[in-house]
Amino acid sequence: MQKVKTPQMIRQVAGDLFQKFGFEKTSMDDIARKAHKAKRSIYNHFNSKEALFCATVNEELQNVRQQLEALIETSEDSVLVRLRLYLLQRVELIAEARTLQVALRSKMLDINDYRFEDLKVSYDGFIQWEHSVFCDLWHSRPYHDSEEELEQQSTAFADMLQVVLNSLSYTFFVEGKYAACKSSYQILVNLIVNSISFSSIHNQQIYNDLI
Repeated sequence: MQKVKTPQMIRQVAGDLFQKFGFEKTSMDDIARKAHKAKRSIYNHFNSKEALFCATVNEELQNVRQQLEALIETSEDSVLVRLRLYLLQRVELIAEARTLQVALRSKMLDINDYRFEDLKVSYDGFIQWEHSVFCDLWHSRPYHDSEEELEQQSTAFADMLQVVLNSLSYTFFVEGKYAACKSSYQILVNLIVNSISFSSIHNQQIYNDLI
């Protein structure tokens, strides 16, 4: 069995405590005791509680992105199947990202706080990457629109989908309603995918009539 490296072990312990008590009520002393390490040993790897928190969330964000990238890039399924899988997998992964949920509940990603500047940069980078994923998925649809219309549609699609996801993230992980709303979310995802499928078929029929 591969031995867990000290920084990773510290992040795991810190994540447990941040999830249980929140950021403000968790101290470096608490983390050191739980990790069975001297506090100076914790500071050798992370120079502040903020740095440790940001590193823990960033690790979770990286894991979310890597798994979603693998789903999108390696799947041979159709674009709509990949979109459905992405939307379902996204919330499952965030539901497992305990410290990221603490950041969401504490609104650390919404305010300008120098202590969490690196975290906000990482999260904004994830959002920008996801926006490009949604644009690319829209471009991958069978279409006969002009390039200008396609560009406008893909941007609007990505913008609105992210508005929906950000709003749902608040409901799911800030208000704590994910378990209660999970089945409804799955139905919503099917409605989104089916509406795009219907639109594609309709546009194809119009194109066939024109030729």
